[in-house]
Amino acid sequence: MLRSELQIRVNIHYAKFSRMHSVGNIYKGLAQSGAWGCFDEFNRIAVEVLSVIAVQVKSIQDAIKEKKLRFNFQGENISIKWTVGLFITMNPDHYDWGLRAIKSVLVVAGSLKRGDPGRPEDQVLMRALRDFNIPKIVTDDVPIFMGLIGDLFPALNVPRKRDLEFEKEIRKAIIDQKLQPEENFILKVVQLQELFEVRHSVFDLGAAGVGKSKVWGSLFKTYRNQGKKPTALDLDPKSVTNDELFGIINPATREWKDGLFSVLMRDLANMPSDNPKWIVLDGDIDPMWIESLNTVMDDNKILTLASNERITLTPSMRLLFEISHLKTATPATVSRAGILFINAADVGWNPYVQSWIDTREVQSERANLTILFDKYVPVCLDTLRVRFKKVTPVPEISQVQMLCYLLECLLTPENTPPDCHKEVYELYFVFACVWAFGSVMFQDQLVDYRVEFTKWWLTEFKHIKFPGHGTVFDYYIDAETHKFEPWTKKVMKFELDPEMPLQAALVHTAETTRVKYFLDMLVEKKRPVMLVGTAGTGKTVLMQDKLSSLPDEFMVANVPFNFYTTSAMLQGILEKPLEKKAGRNYGPPGTRRLIYFVDDMNMPEVDVYFTVQPHTLIRQHIDHGHWYDRAKLTLKEIHNTQYVACMNPTAGSFTIDSRLQRHFCVFSINFPNVEALQTIYTSILSQHLNISGFPAAVQKYSTLLVNGALALHAKVSTTFLPTAIKFHYVFNLRDLSNIFQGLLFAMPDCAKTNIDLIRLWMHEAGRVYGDKLADENDIEIFDKLIKDICKRSFEDTNEEILFKKPNIFCHFATGMEIQNTCL
Repeated sequence: MLRSELQIRVNIHYAKFSRMHSVGNIYKGLAQSGAWGCFDEFNRIAVEVLSVIAVQVKSIQDAIKEKKLRFNFQGENISIKWTVGLFITMNPDHYDWGLRAIKSVLVVAGSLKRGDPGRPEDQVLMRALRDFNIPKIVTDDVPIFMGLIGDLFPALNVPRKRDLEFEKEIRKAIIDQKLQPEENFILKVVQLQELFEVRHSVFDLGAAGVGKSKVWGSLFKTYRNQGKKPTALDLDPKSVTNDELFGIINPATREWKDGLFSVLMRDLANMPSDNPKWIVLDGDIDPMWIESLNTVMDDNKILTLASNERITLTPSMRLLFEISHLKTATPATVSRAGILFINAADVGWNPYVQSWIDTREVQSERANLTILFDKYVPVCLDTLRVRFKKVTPVPEISQVQMLCYLLECLLTPENTPPDCHKEVYELYFVFACVWAFGSVMFQDQLVDYRVEFTKWWLTEFKHIKFPGHGTVFDYYIDAETHKFEPWTKKVMKFELDPEMPLQAALVHTAETTRVKYFLDMLVEKKRPVMLVGTAGTGKTVLMQDKLSSLPDEFMVANVPFNFYTTSAMLQGILEKPLEKKAGRNYGPPGTRRLIYFVDDMNMPEVDVYFTVQPHTLIRQHIDHGHWYDRAKLTLKEIHNTQYVACMNPTAGSFTIDSRLQRHFCVFSINFPNVEALQTIYTSILSQHLNISGFPAAVQKYSTLLVNGALALHAKVSTTFLPTAIKFHYVFNLRDLSNIFQGLLFAMPDCAKTNIDLIRLWMHEAGRVYGDKLADENDIEIFDKLIKDICKRSFEDTNEEILFKKPNIFCHFATGMEIQNTCL
């Protein structure tokens, strides 16, 4: 009322993309007119813009304080009226205590009063405030909230109103799904039901793997057991575009094309029964799509489409948003929905493990596993929360899940027969535990966290003893002797294929052998696997080597990601090898199994609300087993498929969404150590020299040359570091392989002596390393490095001949005939 009597008001609704110049123009107009401006959702402005806006606001405030009639605003001298007012509104906290929340509490209180008319009103109100709001409070805030309730209602403690018969039905539904009917879990299901009674839109909120899907799935199963015939249609709203979600009018033909959400909502609204009907929107929230649902989520309960069609939410319909965070949701959105927050501690990892143990057939095995999980897992989780660096963030439940997956593979009748001793179970459990919790350990130039993990493990757990040399990751269990043996015993001999490019060749080492060991087991069990490592560590080659060795019952579809990959492009690639089965079912031809190999998983663009669109489609497929036909807007159930992936944690978006990441068993692929590199490149070079018929003296020189090449690579990697200008100064295994690829092109007439071979290597090193260098100074440093390495590594050579200029090897020096020519 005050502003209507005194001033003109301007309402400004800020967006994430607000720019400082446009905001500055608004401030300029307000200052000169003396009007008031209300700036709503100020906290959505980008930080870099906000800092400039702060200076603009301060210049106006300073002018008013100093009673100026004119002042300098962004380099322009303008007038100012002192009546100007700037009012900022924002809601940085996603707890909602607004009028909609108050109304919901009153609805609950009214229901409680009608159900128990004789209870005093202060007890009714206390129970309504507590039981309606507790579901959305995070664990750390519960004592504060209960303290506030205690201040309002001193010495009053009213028990929760419980429907014991309904809880009994929930417990049965949970057991039917082979889950654990723990009290906290049952309470969350009850709270979801209570929210549905007073709100038609509910946020099922919690981190990856806390049990969000199982909570609503258990309520759905309870309804089904009660004979209510519920319907739930799930959809990830970020897996399609906004136009595909809500529909669009073609601007040229004015023809209306329906959207996926509008079709689902219309179909449910047209169903005549009063049975529960849910639309489960399982995916990230952002204002671009969810604010189109504002009139559906508030008391209007109507979806208005661009075609002017209005679809009404019927009394039996509910919107359920399954999400991991609210950081991109606006307060306007949050206030329209009830919130069920599932804390990590509400369910925890124990029920998952117990459900998995229940699937094991041998009673003695179940008893032993229960003891072993309690002995090892809590200590591992507590330690990993505060120690050791991981190659990529992995949710705790994912590591526990991986432990169960590995035990599935290892606890076979051959390894652990029913009458075996408990020591054998513990041996395999320790082996699986080491890899489930240690496979993601990071290695950099300063610290190898696999070594640190080994020190901690050997200090903490001493019952199962590892050999004294190396790390706990250096050994496997021999199935016959039940003793640890080094992985080096399993390394396969390398045979060079002259027709294969060196970049595609794989020389097995202890590290690649152990990763392949786990790949073999997990892929066979249809478990998603991800290899994570920096560029040039051999992730893709290792994965392709595994996939190429699969029997004919498997098909492989390569899915390379890049910055421009969209979910529509991805869906086209995923659908290409599939064929239609009966009804809405699709799968690979016949009874074959299809493996999707997603390379560079984290490369696609991250949108302004922190979502990677292609990832949402993959997660929808893994979680729900289907996606939607983008043209017909019908469901496609996808069968007999699985995923494997590779990712570089220093490229693209660095990490991926935790709700997708949790499905994968992650193995860190680190840069091979010197011994491994010597094995790799000596095997390659010596076989090439032998197959091609180089002189015996030259063949014997292969080991010395490899040592020199590795010494130079190490020196180049540490001397020429990337900067803002020389950002391309990145030297990895690819560079080393390119040098040796050049050596493999050479034939005997090109390297008749040891010095010829060294000069050939020097030439290739110059092309790979030297041609990357950006200025004369760096080139001079490189020339000095290579000379120093040659003098130290090849002491018995004639330096005058060795460093003679020019040093050129090419196949076109005397024309375009393909031949090796050296000058």
